[in-house]
Amino acid sequence: MTASTDLKHFGKTSAALALLLCTACMAVPGARAADSADGAQCRALAQHMLNALVRGDSKAAAHAFDTDMRTALPPAKLSELWGEVQSNFGKYKAQSSARILKVNGINVVITPMQFTKTALDAQVACNARGQIAGFFLRPDST
Repeated sequence: MTASTDLKHFGKTSAALALLLCTACMAVPGARAADSADGAQCRALAQHMLNALVRGDSKAAAHAFDTDMRTALPPAKLSELWGEVQSNFGKYKAQSSARILKVNGINVVITPMQFTKTALDAQVACNARGQIAGFFLRPDST
């Protein structure tokens, strides 16, 4: 599939994910690699969240959400959206090593994920309090 084909598959799911979940997730000029302790903590939170989603445990996946994320995406809604992602892009297969960026002072973990139909990048943003403040899926950037 091409990137443009992948984008067509996003439909309602990506619109919901983009509107509900993304806060400071897009890579912007000035983004730089993050190597601080809070970057490592964000990586651990992102990994825990993604692993819980893959296991089907949306309650554990949403455990570290900040108040806005909990309101916008309670566990039941997160589970529903994850199901829509797999319906549109195929079953989850694997993920690659994550990279951490600092975007406007916010740590963003980007984890490449492979589904049976396509590859997506999971972007998880963490606030200064060590909570997940944003989650976004987009076509793989590689």
